[in-house]
Amino acid sequence: MTLETPIGSPAPDTLPGGPGRPARPGHDGPPTGLAPGLLARARGIRISAPAVAVLVLAVCSFVGSLVLQAVLYPQGSGDADEAAYVLQARMLLDGRLTLDAATTQPFFQPWLTGVHGGHVFTKYLPGWPALLAASQAVFGTMAVAPAAVAACWVVGAYLLARELFDDTWTALAAAVLLALSPLVLLHTALPLAYACCAAVLTLASALLLRGARTGTRPALVGGGALVGFALLIRPFDTVLVVAPIALFVAARRWRAPRELATRTGWAALGVAPLAVVLFAYCWHVTGSPLRLPLSASDPLDTFGFGPRRILPSEPSFPFTRHLAEVAFWDTLQAAPSWYFGGMGLIALAAVGLAAPRRRAERLLLLATTAAVLVGYFFWWGSAFAGPGLRNGLGPHYHLAGFTPVVILAAAGARWLWALLAARTPAARRRARPAHGARLARPTVLALAAAGLVALTVPTLPARIDMQHGVNEGNDFLAALVPDDLPGPALVVVTPPVPSQYTQVPYHTLRNSPGLDGPIVYAADIGPGIAALPDRMPDRAIYRIRPGELVDADVPGSYRGSFVPLRRVAGTRIEVRVTARPPDTTGAATTGGAASTGATTGGATSGGTANGGTANGFGAGPGARLYARLGSEVRSLALAQPTAGGAFTATFVLTAEGAGGPGVLTADGQSLPAELVVGFADGVGQSAGGWEERFPLVRRAAGDLSLLAPGLGWRRLPGGTDGGGSHGGGAEWLAARVQPTLDVELAAS
Repeated sequence: MTLETPIGSPAPDTLPGGPGRPARPGHDGPPTGLAPGLLARARGIRISAPAVAVLVLAVCSFVGSLVLQAVLYPQGSGDADEAAYVLQARMLLDGRLTLDAATTQPFFQPWLTGVHGGHVFTKYLPGWPALLAASQAVFGTMAVAPAAVAACWVVGAYLLARELFDDTWTALAAAVLLALSPLVLLHTALPLAYACCAAVLTLASALLLRGARTGTRPALVGGGALVGFALLIRPFDTVLVVAPIALFVAARRWRAPRELATRTGWAALGVAPLAVVLFAYCWHVTGSPLRLPLSASDPLDTFGFGPRRILPSEPSFPFTRHLAEVAFWDTLQAAPSWYFGGMGLIALAAVGLAAPRRRAERLLLLATTAAVLVGYFFWWGSAFAGPGLRNGLGPHYHLAGFTPVVILAAAGARWLWALLAARTPAARRRARPAHGARLARPTVLALAAAGLVALTVPTLPARIDMQHGVNEGNDFLAALVPDDLPGPALVVVTPPVPSQYTQVPYHTLRNSPGLDGPIVYAADIGPGIAALPDRMPDRAIYRIRPGELVDADVPGSYRGSFVPLRRVAGTRIEVRVTARPPDTTGAATTGGAASTGATTGGATSGGTANGGTANGFGAGPGARLYARLGSEVRSLALAQPTAGGAFTATFVLTAEGAGGPGVLTADGQSLPAELVVGFADGVGQSAGGWEERFPLVRRAAGDLSLLAPGLGWRRLPGGTDGGGSHGGGAEWLAARVQPTLDVELAAS
């Protein structure tokens, strides 16, 4: 086997689909024959130098993706959508297309899923998850799938540029520029579908254009099959890319309608089987072959202006033309920095567009990128992509229009290179160049490469730093969960902002499709979480609260808690409260009336309601202990602490019957609800507050069930209403309340 054809030579490229290969109608590749003949031909196969170069580059991209996944993106980018793709891949490995809604709702429904006919389906189509599943099944990891996408994208860029311009120099330059672009490096290291669809469409475009030009059936059928597979990943991207190609081919072949129809038929033959799979999948999960899961999960998740929403559980917002325009210009401003060479590459693309010869091919590339830009002008998600355009996921919705710009830049560089060669003294004299002339072009090439690197490198530190922040957050979250939990565990996930999905904002807290892993994560949906012990009675229950402050009074206090939970159930629950106000003077001076130890209506208070104070312990006039359920509040004014500087009280919660002093009744209350137990050290703006909030449900037998301990909340002095209402205002912080407030629940 020998290498031949120096880079830049017009000799044919021997990669599959190389446009320089001689083609015979209806046949591509060596003719069939006996095995000895095939062996003889195989011994004579010659691989060109450009073919070797692009294959080496593809291998480097493959390895680079694996390295990036291991070093910089070990658990992804932090985007919660990644969890949806990984879940769907695991579902396919389990032989599932949907999940049982009765099992997953309301605590375990995954992010980005909809419900139809009692079954939960993901919003995304199965094409990319199928590749992730195949990677896991064959290699034991899903990391190989993004790496393979990186390699295939490089090869696809080479083949497409080679087909359009019939020049190996341009094709190799396009492959190199694409492989080194930050946006490609990022997305081929993540379990997101954008890069896969872009790579598949690049390969499909190369094969379809070659098949349309030569009539080669394998290229037409293969290109059609890749289009069909792209439909199983991102159908809208597929339409935006294929439509300009169809118009280009039709314009070229309109004088030969029969030939055009025949070649279109072969391409359609490749599309058809996977199109059938698409329709069958949609029919199974949404009830209609023409209804995609994306909009089936929520009709407001669609293109166009108006109210838009990702899921029925999430708030909607008005997507206006103004927001679309802002998103469009933000995308145009941020996009150049994601190419290798930044604005330098964009300048080369402009040159490539204006260069002479093959004008139709250049306009095709422009039309493809323009179609993607215009199409996503009407996509409401573009308005939310703004914060990540610079240092996050970049212009990821527009990734299908990325490759044409790179190829135009390569074509521009090729034209400038040829222009430089034509102006050298050697070219003019047609004689052996002088030593300086021989160095001119390599020097220009080195300077150009250095310039592109210089324009790219400054964009990387901020992006790397942002990802390091994501990784640190993932490590912090993982450190909160002990490695030695005894037996199977059920972990309630309580984020700072309530969510019905554990993957928002903690994308790494994922469940197996069958909810049978050693740890099952449940979303803290509010008071209804108290029903969890009946859903999974064989699992020990814990709560993880990453945003909890250890001490709200200390700026920068350490955050995070992981505590075991226990169920307290019965028709009568005693709530024993102890408050130990922080020492505000350093001395335990007391004042006010003496404690009476009065017991009234089932509640025992450590003080009377005469407005006395215990200033040495931080309890001022109006200090009180209270319990609240719905609109019912029972409070006890405090006077003097007991021995040790503590106030104590006991409230009672009953399942039925009338309430009274110190007694709260769930009869007539809307359950699930929160039982709130708190301590306020005064009234007005200067008062602080401590609360512990317990989720409460009524079980089928009629008794009450709570989970303890409750959630701690702290209100710093300067808030409103020191009497104990919480109202969800910003002054209440998720914080540890012990030892100031200690609440014990006991069924009696």
